[in-house]
Amino acid sequence: MLPQVTMALQLHNSYWVLRHGRSKANDAGIIVSTVENGVPPKYGLSESGRQQAKEAGEELERQLAQTDTSTVKVFCSPLTRTLDTAVIVAESLGIYTTDSRFQVVPELIERNFGEYELQSDNNYSSVWEVDACDVTAAPKGGGESVEQVAERIRSLFAALEKDNTGKNIVLVSHGDTLSIMWAVVKGLPLQDHRQHGLNTGQLKILHAA
Repeated sequence: MLPQVTMALQLHNSYWVLRHGRSKANDAGIIVSTVENGVPPKYGLSESGRQQAKEAGEELERQLAQTDTSTVKVFCSPLTRTLDTAVIVAESLGIYTTDSRFQVVPELIERNFGEYELQSDNNYSSVWEVDACDVTAAPKGGGESVEQVAERIRSLFAALEKDNTGKNIVLVSHGDTLSIMWAVVKGLPLQDHRQHGLNTGQLKILHAA
């Protein structure tokens, strides 16, 4: 199959990406990708995940030390592990959940892994093997293909770029969502998205305006 490459996005804001801190689902070695299972606190952050979020917030604060904090916005997935991570990071910047600069957006939710929900995370490798061959193939049971995730990422950036200029935007999300996002924004082959995976609690600058 030919590489699925699109043009890199033309962006007018600076973007940081942050994968949520280590979660209780990570500790249990299971896949949790839906609102039904990912919003209850059962699969929220572990203690080490909270520490990772705290360290990410401190690092972001250092990177933005010379920046007008009024230009900073934080967006996150609705799943508890990302929401809790985002709250910790945002508060280190003086941004709170009641602030309009803090928003939960569905486009940042984890990729739906379909029939593998609540199953061993060893199943990720099977999904990624398929991704490398066909980005339109979705896991059975209502899962999302790479291309489907890429499409919601494109929609998110279109909205962010329409509503913001010259802002510093922090996107707190999940492993596959962020690796696919990296490929979309950089115009890289979608089937190679796992080459751009982030560790739990890892912060990276995606684009500097």
